[in-house]
Amino acid sequence: MARKTIWLFAFAALLLSMGLVGCGPKPPCEGATVTQVQTAQDECAAAQDELESAREDRAELEAEVAATKAELSELEGKPGELAQELEELKKGSGR
Repeated sequence: MARKTIWLFAFAALLLSMGLVGCGPKPPCEGATVTQVQTAQDECAAAQDELESAREDRAELEAEVAATKAELSELEGKPGELAQELEELKKGSGR
């Protein structure tokens, strides 16, 4: 019986000491803060806007290139006429 009582007191002392000490300090959170997440989302939205703008600019430039190529292909068949127009323009300017 004495042995049982000693174990009982030891167990009670262990529980009491755990209750007084507690679990200890809370560990730091390893996750991202709300500010970091919001910043990342803002950067992503800005990059998406920039990409869309670049795509629109590219489409406009491609249209200009196509129009210029069409003009060039039109003029390629007329070198004699263009030379004659150039001579007339030179005469008109006094050269």
